[in-house]
Amino acid sequence: MILRELELDSSRNITKIAEALGIPRTTVQDRINKLKKMGVIKRFTVKVDKAKLGKTATAFILVSFMPGADISQKNLAHQMAMLEDVEEAHLISGEWDILLKVRGSSMKEIGDLVIDKIRSMRGVARTLTCAVFYTAKEDP
Repeated sequence: MILRELELDSSRNITKIAEALGIPRTTVQDRINKLKKMGVIKRFTVKVDKAKLGKTATAFILVSFMPGADISQKNLAHQMAMLEDVEEAHLISGEWDILLKVRGSSMKEIGDLVIDKIRSMRGVARTLTCAVFYTAKEDP
């Protein structure tokens, strides 16, 4: 319950969270401290509304790794993760090797990212870009 409240808005003070959950403030504080000590809570951060910054287009990019390219899949995924507008990078199973979630101001901008940057990276055999039409749920 406390984690869910923090995920929704970690900027709220502990008293407000305690009131929302109907438990004492000291209990909430103690549990948060324990969760931080255990490493369950890694950090408190900000969730940015990318659309309000002009990043209204979202796409998922599937990447096929080229064996023998003198780079590991993990290193390639890390390099891709460092590109501007790449929000997530995952090594996956199946026909494709890497899954990227990207945002841009337009599909053209995302296309430029794929063509000019991702496809030119050592270790990339091919890509498949899936445009997002509608998002029903995302991390809070």
